[in-house]
Amino acid sequence: MSNNQIQSIKMPPYKIQSVSLEELVSGSELIEFLRVEVPYGKEYGRIPFARVLYSFNGVEQEKAVPMDLDKGAFSDSSFENVFEDEKLERMFREIAPDVFRNAAPQIVETVSTAAASRQ
Repeated sequence: MSNNQIQSIKMPPYKIQSVSLEELVSGSELIEFLRVEVPYGKEYGRIPFARVLYSFNGVEQEKAVPMDLDKGAFSDSSFENVFEDEKLERMFREIAPDVFRNAAPQIVETVSTAAASRQ
């Protein structure tokens, strides 16, 4: 490609909807759940996977943990390649499933309501 040619880059056919988790209690002094980011696309509707963003010891972490919204749970593969700190991974695995088992229906309802209002 010469310097004079322009390459078109396609953007993904979805947008990210963010759902705050400020009121979701983790039960840990070190881990705080911040928000869930859910991709949504007109052609696809709600995509059943979301990214859970969290802070550890007051510092927002760069990598998010994927969550299956249809199941309202994390899978074992959700934790692969996310955590570099073994203690943090162990803590997250212990508390997150219980916390999100209760919160997932509300997250899904919030996302679905917002998606329906866009149509």
